[in-house]
Amino acid sequence: MELFNFSNAEISRINRALGFIRSREVDLESVLSRTLIVKTENFEDECEQLAAYYAPLGLEDGSARTVFNTTREQPHKILLNKAAINGLSYVHTLIAQVVHLGNLSRFNTEHGNVYRLDADQAIADYYYEFLLWTRFLAMKIATRAHALVNWHEVNGDDPPEDGRYRFAQVDFPLAPVTTSLQFLQQTVEIAPWREGFWELLEELATYFGQLAFYQQTANPGEVDEQFPARDLEQTVGLENCLMLYAAFQAARDYDGWKEMRFHIRRAVVAMQEQGKQRLATSTAKEI
Repeated sequence: MELFNFSNAEISRINRALGFIRSREVDLESVLSRTLIVKTENFEDECEQLAAYYAPLGLEDGSARTVFNTTREQPHKILLNKAAINGLSYVHTLIAQVVHLGNLSRFNTEHGNVYRLDADQAIADYYYEFLLWTRFLAMKIATRAHALVNWHEVNGDDPPEDGRYRFAQVDFPLAPVTTSLQFLQQTVEIAPWREGFWELLEELATYFGQLAFYQQTANPGEVDEQFPARDLEQTVGLENCLMLYAAFQAARDYDGWKEMRFHIRRAVVAMQEQGKQRLATSTAKEI
């Protein structure tokens, strides 16, 4: 791993955060041995230059851009957007991208070049379910690493005497999920509804990943009083969402994802079918 434009203190925190990734979750040695990590002030320009050579994979955001290299000879690269860094947020962002790299490496090895997947092959290989799952796992692990690094910033280098970390009340950002739900509730045409449905799935995968650090069972309301159970029930079915969350939780690493990918797809299909039924019913009432 090579780090550019990071201070010694930042590098120390990053190394500590990497230590909170379990070896079973991500093969760090094989990933980081060929990864360049750059904090840049020209994030948008550099992303634009990369787009001509590396197509988006569906995991990009405004905080970071991962360049996944499908060949063993060339390095991976992670660009961190300096303008998007707030406090220790770079720790969270970086760990999430490292997890994506590890998962993409395994998927690419088993199914071939991810940049060349056509729609039929992507469906056959559960690629879209894979993208949802890696969002979930990356958020879960990144939330853990960020929380523990923060804990040590306050309490020092030594771990708790009883081995159990304790945290104050946590606020979970629900706005992206709520916005996606509102869009689906207001949409009456099938094409935009399908697009909005997958946006909801992506936001739910991210949200559930944050929750999963704090709980072992699929019971969101236990840790987040604002969990939109009613809106989810009306839009895509609450039990379907909880089934998806439980399948994510059971897939704790790449091999676990392979075992659970059918269950993830089953939950997604159930959510889609219930949502489409609601859409058809709403449209019929308007007519």
